[in-house]
Amino acid sequence: MMLSTKTITSGASMAALALILAFLPLSIPFPPIPYLRIDPAEIPVFISLLGFGPWPALITNLVYYFVLLAVGEFTPVGPTMKFLAVASSLLGFWLGSRMVYAKGFKPMLAAGTFLGTVLRVLAMTAANYVVLLILFPDFLSLATSLLGAFLGVDISSGQAGFFLVLVFTAVYNVLHMGFSLIPTILLLKAIQKTRALGSKWTPWMIQASTGKRQP
Repeated sequence: MMLSTKTITSGASMAALALILAFLPLSIPFPPIPYLRIDPAEIPVFISLLGFGPWPALITNLVYYFVLLAVGEFTPVGPTMKFLAVASSLLGFWLGSRMVYAKGFKPMLAAGTFLGTVLRVLAMTAANYVVLLILFPDFLSLATSLLGAFLGVDISSGQAGFFLVLVFTAVYNVLHMGFSLIPTILLLKAIQKTRALGSKWTPWMIQASTGKRQP
């Protein structure tokens, strides 16, 4: 499949914006487990998906991932975990929106958000199992100590502690979906209203919701 210049350009442009946001001190620590951070760099990836479609979003996420592999923190584990989180969110959102294709914007948004969140939580639960129990078990001790300090209780790094870490990591991922999607929707609506990208431009999500474009 040959990708159009517009697809590549829009995907690469959003990747550049994501990288700018990633390297600015804008991320917010998730208080129960502070090494998890609410990161605004995911917003351009979702703008790429909802504004331009799944192929530009894939390009955005791949470019973002490969640059983070080269210059990001705790590489390759950190960038790979970020890639898995975003990729599973994008895949779930796309699959969910396809289930209610041409049924309207709100049903597509609801289905996409729900399935995107579910896939993200499942993917990151599996990824954290590998990282915390197999690759870097010392991280589990760190995570349980941070979580215990937040909750004000002593948490062991055994099965109970691991379960609590997974639960709070799932909460973090649910919150991050909302943090990424709400600004994305508001920005796209503002861009369309002001015709900032031209009078004929309509976000991919709106086109798909009315049946004018295949999701």
